[in-house]
Amino acid sequence: MLEWVFVAMLAWALACAAVALAFAPVLRRLWREPVFRAPVLVFESDDWGAGPLVQAQALQRLCEVLARHRDASGRPAVASLALVLAVPDGAAIAATGRYARLRLDAAALRPVQESLRRGRAEGLLAWQLHGLEHYWPATLMASADPAVQAWCRAPQPALTEALPSALQSRWVHAATLPARPHADADVAAAVADEVAAYRELLGEAPRIVVPPTFVWTEAVEREWARHGVAWLVTPGCRYTTRGAQGEAGGAEGAWFNGQRVGGLRRLVRTGYFEPKKGRDAAHALATLAEDRAQGRPSVLENHRDNFLQDDERSAHAWRELDALLAGALQRWPELRFLSTAELCGVLERQDREWLLDGWRGRLPFYLQRLRRVRRLGKLLRWSGAGAIGAALVTLLAPPAHAPLRGEAGPA
Repeated sequence: MLEWVFVAMLAWALACAAVALAFAPVLRRLWREPVFRAPVLVFESDDWGAGPLVQAQALQRLCEVLARHRDASGRPAVASLALVLAVPDGAAIAATGRYARLRLDAAALRPVQESLRRGRAEGLLAWQLHGLEHYWPATLMASADPAVQAWCRAPQPALTEALPSALQSRWVHAATLPARPHADADVAAAVADEVAAYRELLGEAPRIVVPPTFVWTEAVEREWARHGVAWLVTPGCRYTTRGAQGEAGGAEGAWFNGQRVGGLRRLVRTGYFEPKKGRDAAHALATLAEDRAQGRPSVLENHRDNFLQDDERSAHAWRELDALLAGALQRWPELRFLSTAELCGVLERQDREWLLDGWRGRLPFYLQRLRRVRRLGKLLRWSGAGAIGAALVTLLAPPAHAPLRGEAGPA
């Protein structure tokens, strides 16, 4: 009888070892990922900047909502805006048939500029690069779609969200599908232009970039790094093309927060707050709960089009944003609001005020991460290894750590 017990235990141990070997890259990646001491909320909103004047009023209202909610340190909520620096100059294109751009510093867009600067001065808005444009100008001009040509020639700046999804991808040529990559020389020139424009328009060099539609290539990354960009906001991987139906494809990588790949460090968005698409406050709060269980900062993705229409959908979005911030503070009184730049600063410095560094303190969060890996989580449950791990975590759990005291500086 004892021999059979020994054989069973040996078989179980060997099976666990085989699983650990098969999942070794995942195990290493999840262990290397930083663990945060307290819940962190980073609210990122994309596509603001050059475009319709209705943004000016929406930005003012956004700041009003953010200012109503203060975290455990007394700091108000902050929105990190991915900025687009130019849109088509419709009148010039209509007159000449050639592409011309209207930049954020144009007199016609002054109300938007003023709202952006006021929000930043109040500590409620932070900026990061989205792109010189949200599209590749030559791709738009080459499009055979009459609606696209009309959009380019509109007398007033229109929403880029009205373009076909594939054409909103700046870093591939998607006039025909499947998309093809841009020439390296064209990429180099475009990155140099957008970095120079960001510096000229906003008075500083961009440190963080959010690729439009999360479709970009290694060649683009190399140029961003060469021009001083340090951080890349991602969905956890890189999409490199648009397929025959316009879908994002060619996924590469499996990244974690703070990971350096090539010349850039990665930041990973963890969920969505898009009330227009049904991803409301309850959806975002569920993401925060998942992230907290795994010791991750919650980096939420949002887009300006939730707030720009004068209709019930936008009114609903404003109510949901209020509910998200209030609900997060109610559920996690120790919650901290950070801008993307501040989160990057914590990760760059490996700030021990914000991050757990002892293995005993990290262990409970590591187990939660393992349980959420699809196939591995099932194996942990079926084998009983998950229950054994939970018992060990309880046995080895360290004393509660002290609350956060300091502020997080930018990267």
